[in-house]
Amino acid sequence: MAYLIDGHNLIGAGVFDDIRLADEDDEAKLVARLRVWRSRSRGKITVIFDRGIPGGRDVKLGGAGVEVVFAADPAQADDLIRRRLRGHPKGLTLVSNDEALLREAAAYGVKVLRGGEFAERMALHAPTGPEPGSEDDVQLSAAEVAEWMALFGAHAKANNKANKARRKPGDAPSRKRPRR
Repeated sequence: MAYLIDGHNLIGAGVFDDIRLADEDDEAKLVARLRVWRSRSRGKITVIFDRGIPGGRDVKLGGAGVEVVFAADPAQADDLIRRRLRGHPKGLTLVSNDEALLREAAAYGVKVLRGGEFAERMALHAPTGPEPGSEDDVQLSAAEVAEWMALFGAHAKANNKANKARRKPGDAPSRKRPRR
């Protein structure tokens, strides 16, 4: 699946607590979040921002399956999105709250997601229940204890043999304290 994201529109929707249009690095914050999400999902993400000087692809900000494009003029961002909608690849989904773009996408047969719906898809859902290993009372069977003892006992014996092999003749064993 491929996503076409109206970047500043998504940020301006207020769906992220820590990303605001007033932030100097709002684009970088959104792209970083998209890159993390992209690492857990498949498909390509293209995010188009308005107000980019001089405009065009930003290869430094993009990468890892996320293409970043800046429109030179704010009015051109919607035009860039419309062009991509017209030549849409199969499986494209537009992410925007812009009603005109959403209607146009629907006319071209492009799936649409509003900002809140997309943010919900991006959200990491914490597993329910206690964190593994945090149980109060862990009961091991006799067989499990024997397995661990054999594993760690063999490991300790191997370390003792290696330490003895490293000692020079006449060296005192490292466990004994020298006499005074």
